[in-house]
Amino acid sequence: MQLPRDDEERRLIAIAEACSAKERVAEDLLSRPRHSMLYPAYMRLVDALSAMRLKSTEARLAVRTHRKKMQSEGK
Repeated sequence: MQLPRDDEERRLIAIAEACSAKERVAEDLLSRPRHSMLYPAYMRLVDALSAMRLKSTEARLAVRTHRKKMQSEGK
């Protein structure tokens, strides 16, 4: 049984989806650059992608944690 979503869960899901979208854009730029990219620019994009992946993972964990909390409270 799935519990109805509350405002906090909707907010966390929106953050997770936005992070995931940014992650896909960065992955696309790395795999199919629109022009030749100099190494420093490439490394900045790799670092940005790493940061986005971390934020995306944290956002998904926050959603999961919130859901478990709501389930344990029976809401």
